[in-house]
Amino acid sequence: MKVRRGDIAERFDEIRYSYLEVAKDSKDQIIREGRILDAYNDFRGAYKQAQVLALKVLEKAEKQLAKAKGELEKATETVEKFKGKEASKRAELEMARDTKLRALQDEEKRYQIAKDLSDNLTIGYNTSEVIMSRLMQTTSAKERVYSQAVSFFSTNEAVLTALKASFTGLFGLSESTKTLEAMKKGVSESLETISEIGDAVQEEALKAGYGPTVRADAVKKLVDSVVNFQIRSREIIDEMRVLATRNSEEIREAVEDGKRRLARLAAEGNALVN
Repeated sequence: MKVRRGDIAERFDEIRYSYLEVAKDSKDQIIREGRILDAYNDFRGAYKQAQVLALKVLEKAEKQLAKAKGELEKATETVEKFKGKEASKRAELEMARDTKLRALQDEEKRYQIAKDLSDNLTIGYNTSEVIMSRLMQTTSAKERVYSQAVSFFSTNEAVLTALKASFTGLFGLSESTKTLEAMKKGVSESLETISEIGDAVQEEALKAGYGPTVRADAVKKLVDSVVNFQIRSREIIDEMRVLATRNSEEIREAVEDGKRRLARLAAEGNALVN
């Protein structure tokens, strides 16, 4: 348990260390978030002013777009009402209509840019307001938790020390108690073991001390083995002598036969040469 989790004192020290690390990080986060909120409060006025200006630009763009639409409608109506037969006159009217159409298209592009700008600024401002409101809530809650943690730890550090000492004392008491119980149990079991096997061990000792040393049956078995080996050895010697004599005779006969054949071959060879 000590290897895996550490002793009681180390565990309470780990609680203190973890608190100090978390408190340090929390304080750093609160400071950073507070700076972000302060910067946003300075920036949000300019952000809102940009939205107001974009809306004003959009109003002007709407007026210009409406004006361009009116001029195009007039030019289109003039072309439609022309009943003359002069082709050049009709072409001039159509050219004026096309010019108004192109002007309307350009004006519509400018209007769309102004609309995108005002819409995005409106969305960005309002979305930022909501997000920053949530950040403000989170920071306020975090600051409250941090203050409570600092207050609790500062006022209850003595409690942690007392708990550490108390748990350490209880742990030592438990160890001492279990050690004493183990010793008492060991002594009792030892006495029981002595009472159970003591007589048997002593009886075996008496038998070994006062009983025979070398068993007669073992000696008799050895004597029988020696005699039997002697008998068998004579049989083996006689048999091997016969085999040796026979073997030497066979070797002599084989050599002699070889010599006779060699002599015969030599005699036949001389006869042929002569």
